[in-house]
Amino acid sequence: MKIKHFSRSLTAGVILSSLAALSAPAFAVDLPFSANCQNHSAIAVAAPNTGITFRKNPNSTATRAATATVFSIIGLHNITIPANVVSCFYAVQGNDNYCFQASNNAAAFTNINAVANTNTAAAPNCQ
Repeated sequence: MKIKHFSRSLTAGVILSSLAALSAPAFAVDLPFSANCQNHSAIAVAAPNTGITFRKNPNSTATRAATATVFSIIGLHNITIPANVVSCFYAVQGNDNYCFQASNNAAAFTNINAVANTNTAAAPNCQ
């Protein structure tokens, strides 16, 4: 009888843990194209993270061939994901707001994905 109760408790725990994981906040931010930066998102970079990885979405021939420019609103500078790469790493610390502001083929993009992390994948530096 105790084994049945333990099994039910274990099952309930697994289900609750799964639901908690689904409701956990996402760490990645999707930046839709916004030439006037009306659509922007805050990204906080704190230790142990050392910067932000920006990735073109979708990963297609058209987006790989295109450049994409993300604007740092507080820092007031452009971050360029060059042509012929899918992602790049931008070393930065602190909080800022970012928007996907320009591209030579904006229609090819769904968005730019951004995540605060360390550059363990050895992505090239953003320009």
